[in-house]
Amino acid sequence: MKFFRLFVFFLLAVIVTIAVMTFMLPTSQKISRTITINAPAAVIYNYVEKLENFNKWSVWTQEDSSAVYTLTGIDGTAGATTYWKGHPEISGEGKIEIASLQKDKTIVQQFHFIKPRAINATSTIMLNETEKSRTAVTWDFAIATPRPGNIFNLFSSMDKQIGKDFEDGLSNLKSTIEKSQSLKQ
Repeated sequence: MKFFRLFVFFLLAVIVTIAVMTFMLPTSQKISRTITINAPAAVIYNYVEKLENFNKWSVWTQEDSSAVYTLTGIDGTAGATTYWKGHPEISGEGKIEIASLQKDKTIVQQFHFIKPRAINATSTIMLNETEKSRTAVTWDFAIATPRPGNIFNLFSSMDKQIGKDFEDGLSNLKSTIEKSQSLKQ
């Protein structure tokens, strides 16, 4: 009987510890990458504001050739949405909606992953023109990890898992923009 009582106390201590930790841990994870592009902020903004162009520089769209994209609304304006449905194990299903735009400065998008599991995230692309034709582009991605699931933030880092995808995407964007700029000269 004494062993059973000790086991129950141990189990309660574990449950209380986990419950307390869920309130102490953050309820989101953030990925942030920056690259400098040799182009004015206006040029980059005019390209990045369009959802159809996101599919050209993002590495995720290049990984699944079976994905189908549907655009609703006026691309490049708040409220425009692109839906995708692809291979369940690669790209799954979801949508990206342009939440807000600040001309030549910021593009905020809401990601709603539906399958393989429901996740919401906010993508923010910030442009900071450092010189006349050089712009620092920062891509922040905040993923909601609501309680009690936030306990897994201790064991899983989205930054480590997909941070390279953001670096590669920004490299693709840099290459695309700089090539278009050199063609104009």
